[in-house]
Amino acid sequence: MEIKNYDDALKYLEERCIFGIKAGLERINLLSKELGNPQNYFESIHVAGTNGKGSVCAMLSEILQTAGFKVGLFTSPHLESYCERIKVNGENISESEFAEILSLIQNFEIPATHFEVLTAAAFAYFAKSEVDFAVIETGLGGTWDSTNIITPKISVITNVALDHENILGDLKSIARNKAGIIKKNVPVVTAATGEPLKIIQEVAKKNNSPLYIVDKPVEVETNLQGEYQKINSAVAIQTAKFLKIPDEKIFSALKKVHWAGRFETVETNFGKIIIDGAHNPHGAAALRKSLDKKFPDGRRIFIFGALADKNIDGIIKNLFRAEDFVIVTEPISERAESVENICGKLKNFGVECIGAENIFDAVEKIKNFDGVKIVAGSLYLIGEVRKILNSAFRTC
Repeated sequence: MEIKNYDDALKYLEERCIFGIKAGLERINLLSKELGNPQNYFESIHVAGTNGKGSVCAMLSEILQTAGFKVGLFTSPHLESYCERIKVNGENISESEFAEILSLIQNFEIPATHFEVLTAAAFAYFAKSEVDFAVIETGLGGTWDSTNIITPKISVITNVALDHENILGDLKSIARNKAGIIKKNVPVVTAATGEPLKIIQEVAKKNNSPLYIVDKPVEVETNLQGEYQKINSAVAIQTAKFLKIPDEKIFSALKKVHWAGRFETVETNFGKIIIDGAHNPHGAAALRKSLDKKFPDGRRIFIFGALADKNIDGIIKNLFRAEDFVIVTEPISERAESVENICGKLKNFGVECIGAENIFDAVEKIKNFDGVKIVAGSLYLIGEVRKILNSAFRTC
């Protein structure tokens, strides 16, 4: 199939899914070589971690733009469009440019994975756009992540917690994998704690990489809501200070930064609804802390769905209270956990719930409840909810 437009590009990416997740940098190196090694034509910041990566990337992108740089931003997953993953100065790559780059990559006939193709496309677009800096978020882990062919100006590891254990292993293995982005003599900023921090310190010392440990959240005015953004802000500020960006630029940028799906408040014709991609126990605990701070009293009504390979018991334990009510639906993914299984788990924790036939039905159901309304869980779920709210219920 020849890629002629955006829809063709999406079909091509679906075909790439047959290769699954493969360790190794051989294929991305081949792709990059064919493209002229575009990753060498701009400075970069490499960001890994279990949670907070996207928010920190968004902050750093806004800070760099405010400081006068032309900035590329590569993140994943997307919420509504693949074009969200590749931005320059806050603007998504166009569908036509996305298709054009994927068509070029297709011609190389390299059996690359879905994420490797997207990584190569991002690097190519950033080089073509002549960005000064690119903020690059890892997809999964670090050591063998396809983004790990860059040599950044600075590396960032937001935190380390259990997630994707079926792929990355136990906490120590996860920490070593994420520490794999540390390059020789390249500084590292991290907010990791405990055993993962010890591992990061060990790897940084071995690579002669100066290590900056962020151990306290900051009280700073930011456009991003949620208690967890205080530590994310501290990480972004420390990274920006290393780059010698003036304080006034940093704090000005934080006031206007936007990142969808992270304690995002959407105004609808049936009231406010909070959307948060809390898709692992660590993220669920962070969301619960923010909800307890902002809405300590009253009932909370959730739309919730998760993927089967997640620690759903851990998410439920950390997020829900006995007085909460949950509308359960399935994210649009082959890996989605069934409504029946999640309802069973919720009832085991003493949380009242009902099932919804699909995501639209879940949104229709939540309209009928009074209380704080929240959508949480899989990013595949919150992306679809945002589409529905934007098309049918959003007021501004």
